Amino acid sequence: MPYKIAFLSKYPPLEGGIAAKTYWLARGLAARGHMVHIITHGVSAGREYRIQGGERSPATMSNLWVHRSPGEMPWHIPEDNENALALLDLTIRVIREHTVQILDTGYLVPYGIVGHLAKESTGVHHIVRHGGSDLEKFLKRQVLGTVLSEAIAHADRVVTDKHYRDLLEPMTPHLVCQPAYVPDGAAFMPSNASRPRWRLAVVGKINYYWQQKGLHLIVDIMQQLTEHFECWIVGQGKGMADFEQSLEPETVFSFKWRPFVAPWEMPHLLNQLDSIFIFESGLPHPVVSNLALEAICSGVGIITDRADFAETYRDIVKIDKNQVMVVSPSESSSVAEMISRWVEDRAHIEQQPHQLISYQEYLSANESTYTNLLNSSQS
Repeated sequence: MPYKIAFLSKYPPLEGGIAAKTYWLARGLAARGHMVHIITHGVSAGREYRIQGGERSPATMSNLWVHRSPGEMPWHIPEDNENALALLDLTIRVIREHTVQILDTGYLVPYGIVGHLAKESTGVHHIVRHGGSDLEKFLKRQVLGTVLSEAIAHADRVVTDKHYRDLLEPMTPHLVCQPAYVPDGAAFMPSNASRPRWRLAVVGKINYYWQQKGLHLIVDIMQQLTEHFECWIVGQGKGMADFEQSLEPETVFSFKWRPFVAPWEMPHLLNQLDSIFIFESGLPHPVVSNLALEAICSGVGIITDRADFAETYRDIVKIDKNQVMVVSPSESSSVAEMISRWVEDRAHIEQQPHQLISYQEYLSANESTYTNLLNSSQS
């Protein structure tokens, strides 16, 4: 039986892990026959983190609709543009007009809070999801702690994973543990296309804490490899100008620069790359990366500074020993030589990634959450 589901979340053209997760989950559920509504920001939101052309998604689906809040709100209280209130107004309207059964919210701030208020107003079943940064920046620090605790405690289900189960268990009896994201294996797969040169890349937001992402260390390594490699920077954000100013002009010139790509373009991007850099040891909190999972499924090598990198993803994908290379970023010269040999060796090995959880199993797990919720409410 198809369900009427509304996702309240970030969504393209906004960039980010939550937006991509919502895109793939919503389309997957719509492909299974569910009536799916996306409630999200207007296309003018998040200008620094907006994908160029990202509002033009692939072939539309007759049972998937996108509802966007107004792009501009009347000026009212200084320093407050009322975006959350616009989302709340739109959410209540969509729930009532389309008799939505389940409201599924991504990120606690603002979507989980808005979803809680919409549930109180309409009685809709509310499922709360979270990222990592919202728990670290808000819940753990008790910023908006009162309203976040209310949203979690009154949610019908709270979807989490093993990394945050212990944090949330005392707050709700309705915890559901499942992977936050599983790539579509039909979209993310290795490519045998030949390339004139090997390609390395760093992909993601270039925000105000770009140095904590190790971008300066990655650049130190990549600039020693430009003779034999194409080195790509794929990203944008508030830190871009500062990042570029930190580089020598010849370094900027030697790299290929690209803005964000939309979720549906990510398989093609990864199929053009041999390896990507994911440096995380300087980040303020642990990261479970969509990009890492998609790269692994695409057979792309990962160069990381985290010795426990593979352990993070071991429940979702089987990672071959030749797919991840752990390096010490401070030793850039020797690391560059090691990377060069490693990429060359990998080129002679057929990449055969193996997902331990398939995309279809991931969709089924989410369907089961919805079914159990609706069945329990009727008993």
